[in-house]
Amino acid sequence: MAEKDGINTKDFLIGGLIGAIVGSAAALLFAPKSGKELREDLNTQVDTIKEKGNQWKDVAYEKGIEISGVAKGTKDKLVDSAGGFVDVVKDKSGKLADTVSKQSKAVKEVVSQNKEENQEAAKKAAETVKTEAKDAASDVEKAADKAKKEAKKSLDDGKDEAKKIASDAKKEVK
Repeated sequence: MAEKDGINTKDFLIGGLIGAIVGSAAALLFAPKSGKELREDLNTQVDTIKEKGNQWKDVAYEKGIEISGVAKGTKDKLVDSAGGFVDVVKDKSGKLADTVSKQSKAVKEVVSQNKEENQEAAKKAAETVKTEAKDAASDVEKAADKAKKEAKKSLDDGKDEAKKIASDAKKEVK
């Protein structure tokens, strides 16, 4: 909406800042002080601005270290969560492979005995594999959901901590 009128908020703020600087400089130049007094006032103001800048730099550095620590903690939580998920998938995959192996051996044994029993055993083996696969898929899905929730919580906690640190930094700067 501000773009519609040909000027946006950023341009307005920049113009205001430039106007303030020009106005301040004009006020200093036209002030009823001698050159020496004016230079002393300018030097005092420059020193004050330098001190404030150094304070801001120190606060920003400290808060950056804090945010870095929060990010590292969040990363560690995510890695732990993902590791748990991988372990569950490995476990379920191993159990499923064992079940398939056992059932295929059972089918081979039955095939060697007789045809009717072979068909029934093959059906039972297929049902067992199907049930085990569904159970494993369900367990993996639950583990994935849990890992996803833990990751989201870790990220949200990290964001909240970073926002708090940034807010504290703003308060310290003011």
